Amino acid sequence: MNSKEILLAQLDACHENTWFVSLLNAIDGVSKEQASWKPNGTSNSIFEIVNHLIFYNERYLNWFKGMKNESSAETNTFENKGALSWSETVKRITHIMNEWKRVVEQSDLTESDSKAIELAHLTIHTTYHTGQIIYIRKLHDSWDPKNGVKG
Repeated sequence: MNSKEILLAQLDACHENTWFVSLLNAIDGVSKEQASWKPNGTSNSIFEIVNHLIFYNERYLNWFKGMKNESSAETNTFENKGALSWSETVKRITHIMNEWKRVVEQSDLTESDSKAIELAHLTIHTTYHTGQIIYIRKLHDSWDPKNGVKG
């Protein structure tokens, strides 16, 4: 397997359940109320976590495509800067994840490409936050174990 194939496998795992729950399955069926719920005052909500993932996935996608990002002095990437509704936020992260797969499929990544390394880190970052989303859903009692992660 080459770098491109490994990265596509990682993106697929963020997109569809493999041996762990994907981001898109973790947010599937989440209501606006569930997305906004916080287990305590210091935790982030699912909505905030998805905003954070949009921020980083979109910036790195633009960089990967050779597009310039607006300079950002963001200190809180969890805020909903675009004032998107929850359903719009789900559509946006889904679009970004689909675009990642499309762009990587069309790319010429090499083993030593810094883009490959950054994308590997980004998929791990996405997976980390997916685990947080599932944990929050379990605390909120809105996770169905038949969707994965029974324990």
